[in-house]
Amino acid sequence: MPLIDTKKGREYEMRNSVLSGIDQDIADIFYDYVKVRSDTFSDLERDIEPFLMDFFNHIDYFKINPEYFGTYKIKNDTFDRSVCWGLVKGVGDDTVVLIHHNDIVDVEDFKTLKPYAYSPKELEAELLKIKEDLLPEARQDLESGNYIFGRGTADMKGGGSIQLALMKRYSELENLKGNVLLISVPDEENLSAGMLSAVLLLKELKEKYKLNYLMMINSEPHQRVNSDVGVLSEGSVGKMMPFFYVRGFLSHVGKVFEGFNPVSLLSEIVRKTELNLNLSDFIENEASPPPTWLYFKERKYNYDVSLPPSAGGCLSILTLNREPASMLDSIRSICNDAFTELINDMNEKHRIFKQRLNKPITTLPWKAKVVTFKELYDEAYMEHGEIFKDTYCKALQDIKEKVQAGDISMIESNFYLVEAIYDFINDISPRIVIGLAPPYYPNVSNLYIKDCSDKARYLSNRIMDYSLKQFNQPYSREYFFTGISDLSYTSIKNSKTISEALEGSMPLFGSLYFIPIEEIESLSMPCLNVGPWGKDFHKLTERVLKEDLFHRSPALLNYAISILLDWDTKDLL
Repeated sequence: MPLIDTKKGREYEMRNSVLSGIDQDIADIFYDYVKVRSDTFSDLERDIEPFLMDFFNHIDYFKINPEYFGTYKIKNDTFDRSVCWGLVKGVGDDTVVLIHHNDIVDVEDFKTLKPYAYSPKELEAELLKIKEDLLPEARQDLESGNYIFGRGTADMKGGGSIQLALMKRYSELENLKGNVLLISVPDEENLSAGMLSAVLLLKELKEKYKLNYLMMINSEPHQRVNSDVGVLSEGSVGKMMPFFYVRGFLSHVGKVFEGFNPVSLLSEIVRKTELNLNLSDFIENEASPPPTWLYFKERKYNYDVSLPPSAGGCLSILTLNREPASMLDSIRSICNDAFTELINDMNEKHRIFKQRLNKPITTLPWKAKVVTFKELYDEAYMEHGEIFKDTYCKALQDIKEKVQAGDISMIESNFYLVEAIYDFINDISPRIVIGLAPPYYPNVSNLYIKDCSDKARYLSNRIMDYSLKQFNQPYSREYFFTGISDLSYTSIKNSKTISEALEGSMPLFGSLYFIPIEEIESLSMPCLNVGPWGKDFHKLTERVLKEDLFHRSPALLNYAISILLDWDTKDLL
């Protein structure tokens, strides 16, 4: 039935047909989608690809137009994964992009219930047997029958199923005004390799089919502060992972004041940065959660009675507006303060120790020194030139192979590279080396898009009005989705400055980790997250609200697409 028809009554009939009975379509897709195990950063992620290709292959539109769907290989990927996509091509260039990720986290926390993790109906029966052991809210939701439990039900095969069902319905319409492009990506839960490759795919499809991208809409599950109010997100929080390598000075534990314990300094840095609100961003009554440490380790591989030679750690910082260069400046200042205060404390304890022994008091030789990864690299290069550079390149290649083989983590590889540089450093006094470990997520928000169209700028308000009238369900708007999402790569500002900062501070940038920064900037578009209400992501009791999954969220998403592509929405009100 045509979208644009001279007979006004037929347009109303068509518009109703898009959502009519769509709950059954969603259910048919959803349970099969959840059943496919697709653990992030594993070979299992590839098992999603035949499922999605089979989905498109069974739709008449895509049988007739096979060039409008396919897979896009992620270059140099350890697991040979691909991005899956489908395009319903209508009249004109205007295009709405739907995005969702298809990977899930593992099910270690399911323990004896692992066999049921991907079968929601069976899992529900098993959970009812142990409901007394569940937290009160999870037990209440289970007994209500209003939620579907299971790995990936909320995060995020629920939202993905809604998008797929709508694509099927749109493919059945004739003379569609505009285009709807769906992209399903792997690896969102790890390094977003899928989304980074999707940027390149978006660029290719834009050029091939002359597409004008109006907005990217994700369908991540939303969380609620107020259980009665849903949430729409007009952006996504950014993320940086500063790493800290602390070089100490060896001594026997019986001569502790002759050495410098790097664990002590790293601990002081942790104390000054963990939950440090000065490293959080605050914008229009929204804030990035304060930073927290994810990794902390002394780098001593065999036990003896000497101090550790070094220690390393990694801090996770979420951002709303800060960029790498300014964040590293803040981190450097904190490290300088921590170093100085620790030296002062050591000198005071050394003074008291000597005083009690009636021995001459001397000042310890340590001086605070903090350098960036690039500064350390440049120091080695200045001293040893091409000999150092050749050795470092070999070390980088060796690390790359070990990471790809799973023999070393991405975080730990940064410390191995720092130590490879240290073989060429003449100054062996204590110091701190700071840098960034992958991944890097830019902070994005429609707030930052100067030429945002009125349709995009006021879309959330219209959706909120629609939801209240149609479902008596209030929604609120936030400028940043704080759960971290692939929406971070929908736009970028100050790309040159960010690129330079990453090249100088991120050892793995350009070799093991790559962000198509220029392409992101060229494709920059507004974004929105419209997804079902979900709870307990990554936990045994992960669940999604049925009402949202089968009815409310599909209607809100369809309404948003209708507004962006100038479809007649009066029959939806």
